[in-house]
Amino acid sequence: MKRIIKCRVTIFLLLGWAVLSAIGYMGRNNIYKAYRKDVRTTPYFVMVFEGIHDGVWPWMMSGMPWERGQNVAGGGPGGGDEALFPGTEAAGGETEAVGGETEGEAPGTDDGAVSPGADNGAGNAQPGTEGTGAADGSTGVAGDGTESPAGDGTESPAGGAGDTQAPGQQTKDFVQVDESWFDNAVFIGDSRTVGLRDYGGLEQATFYATVGMNVYDLWEEKFCEVDGEKLTLEEALTAKQYGKVYFQIGINEMGTGTIDSFMQEYTAAVERLKELQPNAIIYVQGIMRVTQKKSDADPIFNNRGIQLRNERIALLADNVRVFYIDMNEAVCNDAGNLREDLTFDELHLYGSKYGIWVDFLLTKGVSL
Repeated sequence: MKRIIKCRVTIFLLLGWAVLSAIGYMGRNNIYKAYRKDVRTTPYFVMVFEGIHDGVWPWMMSGMPWERGQNVAGGGPGGGDEALFPGTEAAGGETEAVGGETEGEAPGTDDGAVSPGADNGAGNAQPGTEGTGAADGSTGVAGDGTESPAGDGTESPAGGAGDTQAPGQQTKDFVQVDESWFDNAVFIGDSRTVGLRDYGGLEQATFYATVGMNVYDLWEEKFCEVDGEKLTLEEALTAKQYGKVYFQIGINEMGTGTIDSFMQEYTAAVERLKELQPNAIIYVQGIMRVTQKKSDADPIFNNRGIQLRNERIALLADNVRVFYIDMNEAVCNDAGNLREDLTFDELHLYGSKYGIWVDFLLTKGVSL
C-alpha cells in the first residue's frame, strides 16, 4: 500500500513538473521574458515560480481566451493581482497585465509586419501622405485624467519629477536650439525611433534603432551599423563618443514582467549609457501614448500603463546630466491620447508627422 501511495506521489510530482516546465517554455518569450536565463541553471519551471512571486500568473500569457474581450477579476482563475485594464491600476500600483509584446504575437506587437497595431517602424507611412500637421499645445494629461510628468510644457527639465542632483551641481534649463544641435547626437530606440530616423530629416544624427527593441535584450543583439559592420550597442558606443544620447524605449515591454522589473532593467541601461558615454548628456524620453480607441480596448497597451511607466522614467532625471522629455506634449490631444489624425495604426506616427517630434526636440536643448 505504501509503495502505491509513493508511486502516486511521484507521478503527481512528475506531472506537476512537466506542466510547469511546459508553461515556462511557452512563456519564455512572453510573460517570462524578464526572467529568462540559461536554462541549464534556471529551468523553465523555476521561471514560473519567480513570476508567481512577482504577481505574474500563467493565465496572463497573451493569446489566452480570457484576453479576447473578457476581464478576469483578480488576474485570472484563483484570484491574484488584477489585470490592468483601461482606467484600472494593478495591485499596489506597480504591476500590470502581462500578455507580452513579442515579435509575431498579440495585436500591437513590434514584429515589423504592416498591420494595424503592429510596431513596424511606420513602414508603410509615406512622407506627405497626410499633410504636415502641427502640435496642438495639448496638456499631456493621461487617459485617466492624471497629469503626466511633462504636463504643460513649462515644467523644469525633470518634467516635474523633482530634483535629484548632487549637492553643488547646477541644474540646467531647456533652451531652443537649431538642427546643428543634433550633429553629435545618437538616438537609441525601437520602431518609433526607426520612424524618426526614416522620416525626421535628421541626417546629421546617428541612429541605433531597430524594430522590436526592448530593454531586456538591448545589449545582446547586433543591430548597430558602423562602417558597414553590425555591432552590439555596447560595441558601437565604445567605438565613438557623442555629446547627446536620446533614449526612447518601453512600448514593447508592456505586458512582460512588472513595472518594477522593467524599471530595474531600464535604470541599469541608463547607467550603462552614462558609463559608455561619460561626456554626453542623456535624454530619457517618455513612451509615446496610443489613441483613445486602442487604449480603451487593449488591456495591455493602454495609456494608463504607459503613464505609470513614464512617471517612473521621469524620476531618473537629475537636471544636470540626465533629462526627462515627453513628446506626448506635442502629439496628444487635451485628453492625453495620441491624436488620431497623426497615426496610421494607433501606435506610430505617419511619416509626414515626424516633423512634430523634431520640432519638439528643438525646444529641449540644454544650456551647456
